[in-house]
This record gives sequence, C-alpha cells and structure tokens, in this order.
Amino acid sequence: MNYLTYLKKAELAEENRWIVKRNSKGLVREIKLIYKPSEYYASNLHKGKNARSLHNKNALIKILEEDKEARR
Repeated sequence: MNYLTYLKKAELAEENRWIVKRNSKGLVREIKLIYKPSEYYASNLHKGKNARSLHNKNALIKILEEDKEARR
C-alpha cells in the first residue's frame, strides 16, 4: 500500500499536518508528518515567509495525486 492509499483509508487526527519537500523538478521528494503544528509554528517564527507550509490531509491527498499524474 502506498502512502496515498493509506491517507485515503486511514482515520487520522484532524490536527495532524504534513510538510512536503520537492526536488528540483517540482516532484515530491519527501513528506513529513507534524504531530503538533502549534509547536512547529512556534519554533519556526524566525523563518517568517520562508517556513515550509503545512498541509492538512485533504490538501496532501491532492498534492500526491497531482504528483502521481506528473510522474506518468
């Protein structure tokens, strides 16, 4: 089972967020789960606009589906 299928089937906590890292071609390279987004925001305030954006479950599913199409 790949991660996209897992996300669609799993019952995950609503407060979970993910960070998506991309390669030079714009394809997804890495996904990291952030269990406590409030702590992430607090520790990355100094980065301002350069901090990585956090995505909820539905946004991550959309990103992964678009990445899947781009890889074809």
